[in-house]
Amino acid sequence: MRSASLTQPEVRNQILAVAERLFRAHGYSRTTVADVARECGMSPANVYRFFESKAAINEAITEVLLAEVEARAQAIAAEQRPVADRLRKILLEMHAFTLERYLNESSVHELCAKAMDEQWGVIEAHIQRSRALTRSLIEEGMRNGEFARHDLDVAAACCHNAMIPFCHPQLVAENFAKDQKRQAVQMGEFLVAALKA
Repeated sequence: MRSASLTQPEVRNQILAVAERLFRAHGYSRTTVADVARECGMSPANVYRFFESKAAINEAITEVLLAEVEARAQAIAAEQRPVADRLRKILLEMHAFTLERYLNESSVHELCAKAMDEQWGVIEAHIQRSRALTRSLIEEGMRNGEFARHDLDVAAACCHNAMIPFCHPQLVAENFAKDQKRQAVQMGEFLVAALKA
């Protein structure tokens, strides 16, 4: 691939695309920055102009994956249907996404596990945005009378915390990989019933 005529954002995106493809094909631990540079048709020094380390490349890839998750959740939250239906659907869609993207592709799971182990800021920022989305849905449900009046912050925190195990790659792998979404469905029903009570 020739990168001489590309803009800096295009070169950065090219590096990320190539790195993700190599990480998926060979695994994170087996792929070097030199491998990524070679596939991009550039020197390792040029890759380091955009990313200070292989970990920084993985962090950026993780951010792209999480942005995809968030876009799906936001699209569901914007649908014109009862809040309870949207809340259930977000839980089930995020659970399905985790099963498909992280568990069925071991190399992607390795990337996310590495990101979580190193507690990158991108993971914390994703959690905060997910919390805010859950809170805004519950607030809407309380405002329109679909949910009972509760302490909004407590209800949102409890709901978000109950959903996390169904979206967290490591927890899904350990607890829910083979239950065919049964417990995620049950949790969605439980949360809606609790919010309506």
